[in-house]
Order: sequence, then C-alpha cells, then structure tokens
Amino acid sequence: MKSKLKLLFILFIFTNIFTDSYSQLASTYFPANPGYKWYYKNTPLDSLNNPVNSESTFQIDSFANNVTYNGLLSSLVLSKSGLSSISQNAPYTDSSYFNFQSTNAFYYLNPLSFITSIPIFDSVAFIAFLRSFEGWYSYYRFSQNVNTNYTLFSRDTTVSFDSLTFPLRISATGRRLNDQTVSTVNGNYLSKKFITTFTISYGLLPPLIYIPIVSIPDTTYIAQNVWVVKDVIPSVSVDLNTIGIDFAFTVPGRIRELTQSAVGISEESNLTPDDFSLSQNYPNPFNPVTIINYRLSNSGFVSLKVFDILGNEVKTLVNEKLNAGKYSAEFNGADLPSGVYFYRLSSGDFNEVKMMSLLK
Repeated sequence: MKSKLKLLFILFIFTNIFTDSYSQLASTYFPANPGYKWYYKNTPLDSLNNPVNSESTFQIDSFANNVTYNGLLSSLVLSKSGLSSISQNAPYTDSSYFNFQSTNAFYYLNPLSFITSIPIFDSVAFIAFLRSFEGWYSYYRFSQNVNTNYTLFSRDTTVSFDSLTFPLRISATGRRLNDQTVSTVNGNYLSKKFITTFTISYGLLPPLIYIPIVSIPDTTYIAQNVWVVKDVIPSVSVDLNTIGIDFAFTVPGRIRELTQSAVGISEESNLTPDDFSLSQNYPNPFNPVTIINYRLSNSGFVSLKVFDILGNEVKTLVNEKLNAGKYSAEFNGADLPSGVYFYRLSSGDFNEVKMMSLLK
C-alpha cells in the first residue's frame, strides 16, 4: 500500500508543481513591473475530459516583486487558489519564481514544499530523491524549433511492493508548437504555445528498457506582456496492472483560463490600507530566507517577533514606531534547526500569529 501511495504522491507533486504553476526575449512575455494581477477560472475535467463547470474555482496570481532567489534575479508570483469567487478575501498561500535569460524563461522547482505534512514520506531516501529535482529549469524556450522536444529533467528511482522492486524513471520534456490565437473574456491574444509532458516510466529487466506507464501533457499559452492566458491538463487514466500491480486510477485534469473581472491584469493600489493585516510568509516552507508582509492602518509602535514551537522567542524582526502603510520583513533562519515556527505581529490592540516551516 505504501508503494501505491508513494507513486500517487510522486504524480501529485509533479502534476501540481511542474505542470501548474519564448526567438523574442523571454522577458517581453512577462509584465514589466510588479503590482500586476492575473484572474483565472479553474475548471476540472472528468475522466472523459469534459469540463465540470459546477465545480469551477477561481485563482488570483500577483506579481509581487523582483527578488534574488537561489542565485538568480527572479520575478516572484504569489498565488491564492480554490476561491469561490474572484472577490473572496483570502491570503496568498503559494509562491513561484521565474527568471528570464535571453530567449529562455526559467522556473524554480521545489518538490519538498509539498511533504511537510505527510509523515509517511518523511524518510531520508525519499526526501533525498525529491531534493534531487530542486533547482532552476529552462521551462519555456522561445527560440526552440517548432515541434522539437527538449529535456527538462530525468531521474531514476525504485519503488518496493511486497517482495518486488520496480525501477521507475521520472522525466519531463518540453516542446514549442506553432503560435496560436487564444480567445478570452479580455479579447484575443496571439500566444506562444508550449506542451510540457511529465512521464513516469517502468524499467523492464533485463535489459533495463523504460516503458511509459503514465504521461501527462500540459499545454500552455503565453501572450506578450501578459504571461499565461490559458493552460490545459487533460485527465489521464493509469492502469498499473501492466507492471504487475492490481491498481488503476485517474489523474484528474483541468482548464485554467483568464476569467471575467474589470481587466485581466490590474495594478495593485498604493493607497494607505484601511486595516491591520499579517500575511502568510512566502515561500513557505522556506530555506533559509522567507518574507513576511504586513499592513498598518495607523502609525504606532510595532513588534514583529518569531517564536519556536515551545514558545521561546528566537528573533525580533521589528521593534519600532512605524507610520501607516505596507511593509515587508525578511526572516533568515540559517542559524536555526528545521521545524515549525510562529511569528506574531503586535501594534496597539492588534495581535495576530501565523505559522511557518523551516525545511533544511
């Protein structure tokens, strides 16, 4: 059973991280300045790849800032998904990093962010396997010849089931297709079109020849100065009986597309906030640096402190009088062990506490 769960979890990680979440310069396809938002509608697909409109949810992505992340100047995008409507008030919970070099757009992959709450996968070997994927990948290649594949990653591992061991290969490839015009609620966009395919293959012995047991394609449409206007991941049926495991399931698909709003992309307001708020840190989990955003509606003395799981104060990030406005604080946990920590914002009668995870 653990082997089945582990295979499902591998599918979950890479279909959510690497299939989600350019001859012209790649940077011209991304908004020029921070403060832009994308409003998306996410519609699940049934096993026959028909849209299930009754179960649609909404997603808001925000170009937060340009930061240096793991050695590269990056555009940080925050996301909140699973919303019942675009107007729902909810914190940003996910973060993505993009880097642009010449005609290539890079994406930072971090599978470890998905396993902190799943004890069954908390093993040294499995964590080491996931960590091997972490890094920057040249995800979209705008100068790539049309209809030619390029490799993003390929790793080999084994999964044990009863007394048997199954060699597996986890890989992903990209391909640029012909440009295509995409119709949206905000008009038509001439878009670059890419297919990224995530594949799990089984190694036949002897000799070791890898046969695909599941391939999941993600088709993405990217418009200049707008970024992603649509992407489609079909539902895929998987039958493990072909490798001797009596187990079959379906990996659900979805369509993500720009949805109705005032505009498809809008700038953040620079007005003074009318309330206090403490945002979820990003990234989370982190190693070793994370950012904490907060808002003050009135000037006053502000305290922002970090505590360990036993309630011991480990760091003071802010301890001074500040004017009303929006602020960011950086927390560096390089000198602390992995684990769960809490941060508390206090100002006058306002107090709020949130949890974060340091994963080394």
